[in-house]
Amino acid sequence: MPDDHPATLLDMPHDRARAALETGAPAFLFINPVEYHGPHLPLHNDHLVSLGLARDLHRRWTAQHPDWPFLSAGDLEIGVAPTRGRGSRHTSFPVACALVREACRALVELGARKVVLMTFHGAPLHNLAIEEGVNMLENEGIRAVAPFNAAMRFLLDVDPELFAEAFAAIADEAERAATMRELFLDFHAGFFETSMTLHYAPASVSPAHRNLPPCPRVEPIAPFARAARLAAAMGRAELSRELSLVAWGMGWQQLDPFPGYTGRPHLASGAAGAVIARRMIDHYAELCDEVFAGRARSPAPILRWTAAATLHGRILT
Repeated sequence: MPDDHPATLLDMPHDRARAALETGAPAFLFINPVEYHGPHLPLHNDHLVSLGLARDLHRRWTAQHPDWPFLSAGDLEIGVAPTRGRGSRHTSFPVACALVREACRALVELGARKVVLMTFHGAPLHNLAIEEGVNMLENEGIRAVAPFNAAMRFLLDVDPELFAEAFAAIADEAERAATMRELFLDFHAGFFETSMTLHYAPASVSPAHRNLPPCPRVEPIAPFARAARLAAAMGRAELSRELSLVAWGMGWQQLDPFPGYTGRPHLASGAAGAVIARRMIDHYAELCDEVFAGRARSPAPILRWTAAATLHGRILT
C-alpha cells in the first residue's frame, strides 16, 4: 500500500534526497495561496485539494513503478490575485514568477528528472507564473507538467454531462438542474470545490456550508462581455470564451456584500467530490504519462494575454 504522506525532499539528508530522485520518481512542487474560500472552507484549501490529487496520482503510478516514493519538493505558499477576504495573502506576479523559477532551479540542481507543479488556484497570472517554472525545467531537459491548466480549460467549454454522476448526488431535482445550468459560475468555493474538499479533507469543512444561501446573482462586466461578443463575431472562439470568463469573474468580485464563494456550496457532498476527483485524476494521469514519456508537453495556461493586459501584474484584473 503506497504511503499517503509524501516524503519531503527538503527534510531528508541531502544524499538521501538525491537518491530518491535518482529512482526517476516525480517530485510534486505545491504552489498554492493562503486564500479566503468563504466562511466554510480553510485558507489552505487549495493546498489540501492539491495534496489529495497528488496522493491519488502517486497511487496510480505505483502499479507500474512500485519503487517510486511519494516525493514532495515543498510548498510555496504564494498566490497571485487571491480572492479578497480576511486572511488572504497576496503575492505579486513578478515575485511569484521569481519564486517559482528559483524553486525549479534548485530542483534541477538536486537532480529531479520529473516534476509535477500542483495548484488548485485558478487566477490566470498565478498559472502563468507556474508556467515560468515549467519552461525553466523543460529548458534543462526535465519532464515537467502543470496539470491544473487542463482543468482550467473545462471552464472555457463547460459540459455538465461530464460530471453527471456528481450532480446525481443532489437530491432535489430543481436544485440539481440549476447547479448544472449555472456550472460556468461555480469557480470558487461552490458546489465543485466544496465537494472536492469534503472528499479529500472533510475535517477542514465547516458544517455551516449546508446553511449557506446560493451565491447572489452575478452580472458580467459590460466592457468584457461586449469584447467577448466582438471576438465571437470575428471568429475568435477561444478568445471570446476567455473574455466571457473574465467578465463573469469580475462581476462576481464586485458583489457587495462579497460572499467569498460562488454557486451552491450547500449542495456539496463528499460523494460528489469523489466522482469529480476520479474524473480529474483520470485526466491528470493520462496527461502526466504522456509528458513523462516525451510524447506531449504540459498544457498551456488559459488567458495568456492577461500578463500583457495587466502590465505584467501591475494592474490586476
